[in-house]
Amino acid sequence: MNIKKTTIALASSVLMLSSLLAACGDDEQAAATTEDGKPVITWWGWAPQPEVGEEMAKAFNESQDDYVVKFKRLEDYEQQLQVAMLGGDGPDVIGLKEPMIPQYKDRLVPAKDYMDKAAGEGWKDKLIELGVEQTTVDGEQYAVPVGFTGQAYLMYNKTLLDKYGVTPPKTYDETVAAIDKINASGDKVIPMQLGAKDAWVGVDVFNVLSHQVAPGYIQEVLAGDAKWTDKEMVETAELWQQLYEDKVFQEGALGLATYMDGMNNFFDKKAAMWVIGSWEAHSMTTVEKRDKWNNFEDEIGFVPMPNLAGGTEQPVIASIDMALGVNKESKQQEGAAAFIAYMTQGEGQALYMEKFEMAPAIKDIEVAYEDKFTNDVERESYKILNETVKNAVAGRGIRDPKVYDALGKELQNIAAGQDAKEALARIQAIADQGK
Repeated sequence: MNIKKTTIALASSVLMLSSLLAACGDDEQAAATTEDGKPVITWWGWAPQPEVGEEMAKAFNESQDDYVVKFKRLEDYEQQLQVAMLGGDGPDVIGLKEPMIPQYKDRLVPAKDYMDKAAGEGWKDKLIELGVEQTTVDGEQYAVPVGFTGQAYLMYNKTLLDKYGVTPPKTYDETVAAIDKINASGDKVIPMQLGAKDAWVGVDVFNVLSHQVAPGYIQEVLAGDAKWTDKEMVETAELWQQLYEDKVFQEGALGLATYMDGMNNFFDKKAAMWVIGSWEAHSMTTVEKRDKWNNFEDEIGFVPMPNLAGGTEQPVIASIDMALGVNKESKQQEGAAAFIAYMTQGEGQALYMEKFEMAPAIKDIEVAYEDKFTNDVERESYKILNETVKNAVAGRGIRDPKVYDALGKELQNIAAGQDAKEALARIQAIADQGK
């Protein structure tokens, strides 16, 4: 590799991105107030979808007369946010994933400094404990969770399974029996598909498998109190490899992208079951089945991924899929706080949950969902998703980005047949560098 040319190219890319963001920042500074003098609160994120974010902003704007929130969804969000923050052009309200919070903690206003006033005392008690834990660094909470997503689930086509006389499996033996039964039909239907081309999918599913093999042990590894090379992790990695060799995960899984290949397979009825996360709940809604999937009529359901380690427990892991924090450099911190309170504790929380992109971040919330689904299987599945996410055994997040990237890469190597112990040793070497 020509390092000099690569460095120049990277520097040029950063300068170009900085120029673009500076232009955006100038535009937004010029629009710091509306025509009638209301302060404009800027909110950036990778989620929700643009139309949903705009709807949330509009609902907040109509709920009070003091501020106007404007939402911007960015595709390359983390890179663009980083450059904007370095240039002092970041948004008032910052959308955050769990691993981003340690990175930005010095640029965020501690949540306690504004939430008592914006939401009232007791706001933290309303939150699911895992959300508090995942937004806290060194004893200080720096963001407020909006919603959770969980892994791993089987999203299943009940209409197809009924055709083959199969019910969603709960154990390894039931899974193999279901796969054999569907394969025996002669139909060209993938019994249980995994989009393992995406490293993030592999990391999530491996994490769940580790809790099936040795509950909680991976948390000790991530905390540095145990090693990736310990027998519990070796057993998990060898199980991961065996599931490919035995074609529990379909042949060609390593070449299948979750989006859109896996999704299209499912809605084209080429896959009976799909290993995916709770965020796909919105795909069960009557509106989405009608409008996005051309009047898809089959019944859809969700259950936790079966225990593939020989046991019966079906653990789920979950993480905040979106938290909101106040930019320490914002000149509109009071308005930013009001919007965060609305989205995490107020009407905005219930309104956003009705989009079915995430599970609620607060313990007690009434979500109007029954009329959003066509049948009882889908309604019951939505309840299962929320309950299992709320009671997740651990988080999805791996805060060390180098370990996360190494794990994703090595899991694909292991699935392709490389020695599991050697791959785990390489991950441990990366983890040791971060100590």
